[in-house]
Amino acid sequence: PKGVVYSHRSNILHAMMAAATDMMGLSFNDTVLPVVPMFHANCWSLAFAAPMNGARLVMPGAKMDGASIWELLDSEKVTLSAAVPTVWMMLLQHMEETGKKLPHLTRVVIGGAACPRVIIDKFENDYDVQVIHAWGMTELSPLGTVCTIKPEYGGLRGEALLDIKETQGHPPFGVEIKITNDAGKSLPWDGKTFGRLKVRGPAIARAYYRDDSDILDDEGYMDTGDVATIDQNGYMRITDRSKDVIKSGGEWISSIDLENIAVGHPHVAEAAVIGIAHPKWDERPLLIVVPKKGETPEAESILAHLEGKVAKWWMPDAVVFVEEIPHTATGKIQKMALREKFSDYVLPTADQD
Repeated sequence: PKGVVYSHRSNILHAMMAAATDMMGLSFNDTVLPVVPMFHANCWSLAFAAPMNGARLVMPGAKMDGASIWELLDSEKVTLSAAVPTVWMMLLQHMEETGKKLPHLTRVVIGGAACPRVIIDKFENDYDVQVIHAWGMTELSPLGTVCTIKPEYGGLRGEALLDIKETQGHPPFGVEIKITNDAGKSLPWDGKTFGRLKVRGPAIARAYYRDDSDILDDEGYMDTGDVATIDQNGYMRITDRSKDVIKSGGEWISSIDLENIAVGHPHVAEAAVIGIAHPKWDERPLLIVVPKKGETPEAESILAHLEGKVAKWWMPDAVVFVEEIPHTATGKIQKMALREKFSDYVLPTADQD
């Protein structure tokens, strides 16, 4: 792991950006529960932004299961909470099983990994809780973009609005983003063109701890290692980490998009997609699924759920079922561990071409 050093100045500037009205919108009327580690990614700046604005701050402790999080949200009358998608999936499952509601919570910030559409839909339409989809990195202090709705999209409803809320959103004041090709040439903001995501701003680290090499280019941009698109209104969508993109036949397949659609299946608790070596196409996607408790879905049912939602050549070549998917301490899926576990896996299509 690499250490990142924050300055007093960058922490103050970042907290001001995070608390802005069209970012997290913190005020002294809020009670904030950051279900994110204090040691990682600056606690998403909430440890600074909350007291800066007079908000009450509730710390979660070690228990991250759905029942424990719900108890805190309810007993402490939390109005804003932040966590990775895995935590919210456990909370939603707990509430579905118990019939409990969220009478005090008004908004949740979701980051650390791309938020599945089904989570946004359930929070907003079943529990009347606003979802603020966000993206960032430890090097950025960590906020890079936040998905709040600009006037250009203010008239959208239903599925069209969910399409926008699925994106990671737009940068706060002071932060600039762009996408480039491998040669560094800027690419168009058309919502379709994939490129390397680069970012610059006043709270971005210039170097890693005990490493004098500059991580910014000559224009002050940092290459995030993410692959993304940006639309005409500045809304950015992460399509994958560059190391997790599945390179098939010279084209890219987004593991994130496949995962987010797969967890929309009613019998799927969690999903991960990795690339498996293929003799003709270099790599093909393998879908790894954790079924919901008491459910035994079939591979055909899950593949049918994906059909029509992605290009045919994006369809996974196989589906495997596991009891659990490994996660990091911060709740992210450990793709490296999955690639090691399935390093000898042979796809059923490997000898068909």
